[in-house]
Amino acid sequence: MLVLDERAVAHARLDRTVPIVFSMSGETFDVGTDTGSPVGPYPHDFECSANIVGVTLSRLDEPGEAIQAAELEGLFRAGLSSQ
Repeated sequence: MLVLDERAVAHARLDRTVPIVFSMSGETFDVGTDTGSPVGPYPHDFECSANIVGVTLSRLDEPGEAIQAAELEGLFRAGLSSQ
């Protein structure tokens, strides 16, 4: 849910998200600025001029065993490649 001035203005459900660590590629989970690739029609390192009071993410359910195994494998590989 997107809340603006204490009023819900939009909501959406993400059916799928990235299940494994993605920061190794340089992409980050930024709020208020894009230090990786911009997600809109604005320049790299563009900073939001709004006052962001908070961000809340809620996981609706736990990932299944296959996703958990893939996540562990990704973390293991990322650890090996950064040594």
